Amino acid sequence: MLAVVVNVATGGELPEPVATYGWLAWPTVAVLALTGVGLAVWQHRLGQASRPSASPVTPPTEAPAPPRELPVAPRLVGREAELAAVEELVGAGAQVVVIAAAGGTGKSALALAYAHRVREHFPDGQLYLTLGGASATPVQPQEALIRLLRAVGRDAEERRGTLEELSSRFRSAVADRRLLVLLDDACDAAQVRPLIPAGAGCLTLVTSRRLVADLPGAAVLTLDALPPGQALELLNATIGADRVAADLAGTRRLVEICAGLPLALRIVGSRLRARPSWTPSALADRLADENRRLDELELGDRAIRSTFQSTYDELSDVDRLVFRRAGTHPGALFGVESAARRCGLDRRVVQAALERLVDAFLIEAPTPSSYRLHDLLRLFAGEMLERQETPGDRVACLIRQLDWLRDHAESGVGIAYERDNILAVLRTAVLEGLTDQAWALVEAVHPLLTAADDHSYRLQLWRSAEQAADDDRRRVRALRWISHSYGLAGEVELELAAARAAVEIADRIGEPGELAQTVRRLGEALRAHGRPDEAEGPLLRALRLFQRSNAVEEEIEVRSALGVLYNILRRPERSIPVLERAEALLSPPETALHGYVLLGLAAGHKLAGRRTEASALTRRAFGIADRLDDEFLRGYCLHERGWLAVEDERHRDAEKDFRAMLDIFVRIRHGAGVGAAHQALGSVAAAEGRREEAGQAFRSAIDEYERLGNRELAHQARISLSALDPTRPS
Repeated sequence: MLAVVVNVATGGELPEPVATYGWLAWPTVAVLALTGVGLAVWQHRLGQASRPSASPVTPPTEAPAPPRELPVAPRLVGREAELAAVEELVGAGAQVVVIAAAGGTGKSALALAYAHRVREHFPDGQLYLTLGGASATPVQPQEALIRLLRAVGRDAEERRGTLEELSSRFRSAVADRRLLVLLDDACDAAQVRPLIPAGAGCLTLVTSRRLVADLPGAAVLTLDALPPGQALELLNATIGADRVAADLAGTRRLVEICAGLPLALRIVGSRLRARPSWTPSALADRLADENRRLDELELGDRAIRSTFQSTYDELSDVDRLVFRRAGTHPGALFGVESAARRCGLDRRVVQAALERLVDAFLIEAPTPSSYRLHDLLRLFAGEMLERQETPGDRVACLIRQLDWLRDHAESGVGIAYERDNILAVLRTAVLEGLTDQAWALVEAVHPLLTAADDHSYRLQLWRSAEQAADDDRRRVRALRWISHSYGLAGEVELELAAARAAVEIADRIGEPGELAQTVRRLGEALRAHGRPDEAEGPLLRALRLFQRSNAVEEEIEVRSALGVLYNILRRPERSIPVLERAEALLSPPETALHGYVLLGLAAGHKLAGRRTEASALTRRAFGIADRLDDEFLRGYCLHERGWLAVEDERHRDAEKDFRAMLDIFVRIRHGAGVGAAHQALGSVAAAEGRREEAGQAFRSAIDEYERLGNRELAHQARISLSALDPTRPS
């Protein structure tokens, strides 16, 4: 066909048989041409398909950079020991370190500071994840794992699956890497456990407001508030050394008010830095008002109250109740029994709740049997009590505690542990108007106090009782014991003033028993004030009143006081008969009063020149002091024996006794005894010619007497000092 077409196309002639079909030549040419073009195109495509493909050349890609997610660490001040502790734990092989502490304590800052310090040891990256444990909606473990898998370069397909699958993929992805993972603000172990890489080259740091201890291979470090020195250092770094030095007392007040919490310290530091004209004292004055302290400790998005609130909101109903009721316990320390009584719950329930609160860092447990809150948490607990309990509930809580303390005191069991709590509860009871309950507690505690007990404690006890006194009889009794407490301290001016006030009220109400007691107290106060001639009248009046009412023990006490008075006046002919009658009235059981009567008799016989009798009586008094283990009585036994040794010129024995006496009275803070011991030591040193030592001892006696306001005894000590140097004016 191609030959025929070419022949026709070139003008040739066709043979006769096919000549009639010549008209088909040109259409055939067109068909052949199109077919040829189609074949050519098809052949070209086949040829292209059969050749090796030539892909475009792409430049080689670099491996993705390892993650570097650590936030900037705040300046760490005062946590050097804790930083070293983390380093030691990691050095010992810990692959998981949990830093647990209360909100605002600086645990995140510590973790970040350490992470930045060691980040070069983890070249495959540092991951950081905030788990929101203190928020209402903590990050779920699956969500956290998706975030971690994305950070280590895993694609979307690998970021799907169950919690177990995601956790396995994360461990696989980082198994051979040297990776540091910081999980900040964890809620609990269940949230953290799936996020921990298992590779030997990985380190996980966890911070939490709870004691997250049940993690595999974890070492736990807990943080306390900063001690005063380090807290001061933090403020120094925040506001500058010049401002701290210019108002060191005010800065120390701020440290105390902030309870050593770094967050609180940073807030007050930032406020001072923003107000250059303010002094630390000025801000401390604003914070001194407990009703507004938590309001003041707020700056921008940082606030102490919200830090505490977020932890409180996570608690169960029982734990919240225990926190707000036990947390407002008046007193620094409290035990489980006292807390249970305040809460009105079973002891075991309260103990379990307290332990959970310790794990949540809302309560501290300084010993296995005691608990406490720092001041800021105590204020927060008070706010929660105010908001969530009725006034009736709050008063009932206090009454239960008052009743428990009274029962405890009446039984005499463990009251020493509750001494400070008793004073705090009494103050609170007085403010709430619970006068009957307060008086019942004072009356129960008072008999348990001895002469050697801290007189300041007795004074505070009766000061509270005076404030709660709602009638004259109670008021006169409180004033009498207030005078007595000042007398034990040697503060004669205050002792005499309180005694006079008591006698004035007692004379007005005319109650014989109270009148006799207050008149005797006035006589003793006048004697201690250096006015023995004035003291005799009230003491003799008291003696007559006690004899009329047949109050034998009180008669012995006033006779003992009269005997001491007559010895001061150097009238043994009066003191010995009075005291011998007192001794005859004594009856078992043996008390300290027996010892004081014997000491008075010993002093009388010494004045009368009968040292043998005086020594024997002093030894008997010593025996009573030892059997009763009464430090106060023992101190005065040493005083009497020392002066007997001076009269026998046994100065070394005397000095030994007077120094032992001084140690006792310094320890129990009996000012009059301290002054008497110094004066006695001065007399011994002077007798031996040690003038410099004698002068120093007399000056110490003068200082002590002046501190107490006892001008008469201070004057006598000055006379002794002047006698060392006749040319020196007294």
